[in-house]
Amino acid sequence: MIPRLDLQVNPSFPESVPMRMPSEDEVDEEGYGFFQGVWNISGASHADALTIITEERHLVDLVDQVAASPEEFEAVATAIENGTPDSLPQGFAAAHPRSEILEIVGDGDREESVLDGLEIGVAGLSFALSSIGCFPAASCRSHTSEHSWSEEPVVLFAAERTTVHWLTAMVRESGCGFGDGSGRGDLLYVEAPSITNLMDLANRIMATAGRQSFNR
Repeated sequence: MIPRLDLQVNPSFPESVPMRMPSEDEVDEEGYGFFQGVWNISGASHADALTIITEERHLVDLVDQVAASPEEFEAVATAIENGTPDSLPQGFAAAHPRSEILEIVGDGDREESVLDGLEIGVAGLSFALSSIGCFPAASCRSHTSEHSWSEEPVVLFAAERTTVHWLTAMVRESGCGFGDGSGRGDLLYVEAPSITNLMDLANRIMATAGRQSFNR
């Protein structure tokens, strides 16, 4: 079960939002926009983005197959992301002894992260935006716990106005919407009722960019 919110989005071109790429001196080790626990993934290649999108789709399918509630989806996704078997729902291993999830999560001593350390459901769009010359600043798939910093799945990013124009039709067609993130810099964001919408948008970006030989 992939969580879905009752959320109204605005897919219109965000005319009033400042749009520009940050200068080099505005970007530090933790990126741009005064976020904590983030890192710079700008400049991703088309191939990099496709790899992350494919991995993310596989992981989401695995979690969707075993999660009967938003809470279970959150628990299993968190276990996969962090490599923490204790995060899995109680009795998970006994109920799903042959699940690939157990192998991915490991025994708590996993060295490599999944999705380059980003969250399931927002990693693919973050990399897709990076591959077309945007600057992903932060992302959150939205969590069932009170510690979630976003109530809905969201990716904040910086971009030139022409790029946002190019994105607008795809944002609308995927069921996503734009928002004003300028409280943290010249940022806007894409939000959606579900990570499935954000994943659809990521696929549309990659397919359209591939056909048009999009140049950053």
